[in-house]
Amino acid sequence: MKHILNVYLNLNYKRKMVLTCVLVGLIPLTLLGAFCYYQTVRLLLEKEQDSMSSAVNTAYNSLNHEIQLYEDQLAYLTNLETIIRVASDSYDTTIEKFEVLNYTYDVLLAGIYSQHPEIAQITLYVDRTDLFHGKQLRPLKDLETEPWYDSLASATHPVWHLDADGYICILQKIPDPYIKFISSYSSHCLCIRMEPSVFFQVLDGLSVDYHLNIGTEEETFYDYMDPAIEHINAGHDAWTSKTSQPLDNGWTILLEKPSQILAAPADQMVFIIFLVVLVCGALILMVSNYLSGFFAGKVNRMLQVMQEVQKGNLSVQIHDSCPDEIGRLTNSFQQMIDELNRLITENYQNKITLKETQLLALQAQIHPHFLYNCLSLINSRALMNRQPEISEMAQLLSTFYRTSLNKGRSETLLSNEIRNVQSYIKIQLMLNDNAFDVVYQIDPQLPEQEIPNLLLQPLVENAIVHGILPNKSKRGTLYLTVTQVSDHIHFIIMDNGLGIPEEKIPALTQIQSDGYGLKNVQERLKLTYGDEYGLTINSIVNESTMITFTVPIRNA
Repeated sequence: MKHILNVYLNLNYKRKMVLTCVLVGLIPLTLLGAFCYYQTVRLLLEKEQDSMSSAVNTAYNSLNHEIQLYEDQLAYLTNLETIIRVASDSYDTTIEKFEVLNYTYDVLLAGIYSQHPEIAQITLYVDRTDLFHGKQLRPLKDLETEPWYDSLASATHPVWHLDADGYICILQKIPDPYIKFISSYSSHCLCIRMEPSVFFQVLDGLSVDYHLNIGTEEETFYDYMDPAIEHINAGHDAWTSKTSQPLDNGWTILLEKPSQILAAPADQMVFIIFLVVLVCGALILMVSNYLSGFFAGKVNRMLQVMQEVQKGNLSVQIHDSCPDEIGRLTNSFQQMIDELNRLITENYQNKITLKETQLLALQAQIHPHFLYNCLSLINSRALMNRQPEISEMAQLLSTFYRTSLNKGRSETLLSNEIRNVQSYIKIQLMLNDNAFDVVYQIDPQLPEQEIPNLLLQPLVENAIVHGILPNKSKRGTLYLTVTQVSDHIHFIIMDNGLGIPEEKIPALTQIQSDGYGLKNVQERLKLTYGDEYGLTINSIVNESTMITFTVPIRNA
């Protein structure tokens, strides 16, 4: 505690006031938020438990109705004269038995199935080994192996069980036809089988995020887990459950929900409480900071500006309209910064002017006219001395540089662009002793329009320098195709050189080369025509490389 007190005393005055105001405001606010959260969670849990109790009562009433409905149906069937006759009568002939079973018993069952399509099977079990008829009539010994048969043998009321196939079975003994006026039952019984999904469909939509179990201690008839909570693996204490009183047939309904889901709506309240505390804390901090910094604000602002100037930032501005000593000091410091900026600007502008003068002088030395005049002189002297190759080279260089420089413009006519790349190809042929062949496929009816300058030359240069010339195993061929297709002009540059490994192709238009490479062409195409335009590169190693691109015809 003493150490904490010393730390607090060593703080400056502003921080002491801020810390004090924040603690005084936030501690009771936090306690109030915690209390509100606790009360909210308690009320939510009570509401959810009431909702679960209501759901259990609804399920209890619905299932009791279903149970009573089918027990009544079973009681009606077991007291039918036809059922009692089929189970108890003796049949003198096979024909008599056939007529009773097929034209009386089956017809009765068919009528019941039509009225109750939810019933999967009605089976009459008789204590006779000589009488059976498909699934509708079976000997009683078929049930004697069932673990619940003993309870049926001693019961006079309907018995509910789940058979091995997963069907819900309700069984009832048939009255003894030979004992009148008293309740007496034979060993024969009638069984109604139903799909659990059909029988328990009255529980659909009972609740949300729940686990429902229906059955007895010995047997489970229905167990449903909402898919939304199947992933929750929690202990018994993490579940909130409600259990009904026993149904008319002895079943018990158990409804469970994960406690964390029941309390989930409280998470929103936590967020709201946290947000309120945060906003209030921010307000407390702002007010306390403003009040505590009222007197120290001017000095701190002056100190911050001095630190910025110390770092070299001379663009800061500070002004104080108060005519006190700090105000005069602040304004004098700003005047000093303004004077310093003026002197620096004067010196910097003088240096820029000097550099521009030097650059203009350098540009004058390499003026294009000087280059063209030199090439023209070389051409004339070569013709006079009967040197056609030198003359052709001079003419090609003149054409190439005229179309390349393009008087400083970024766009050129399509015909000039084609003439530029043809001049370049001829220069390369002369430099390399015609080491490769060139095939032109240029549409003579191409529209005359402007395109970005120097699109083809970098692509042709890459094909010659990196594809054709390094491949010494065969004579190279360069293909240049320019055609009009619909409202676009298609360009194809293909060579039969070394090719490009597939893994290197994506990087070709991403990496800036030393010269005027593919990346520059790619960027200018996208900048001029849009992101849907650009280079397409296809290559087979040691066979060929093809680069294609298109540009739209602007006046189409």
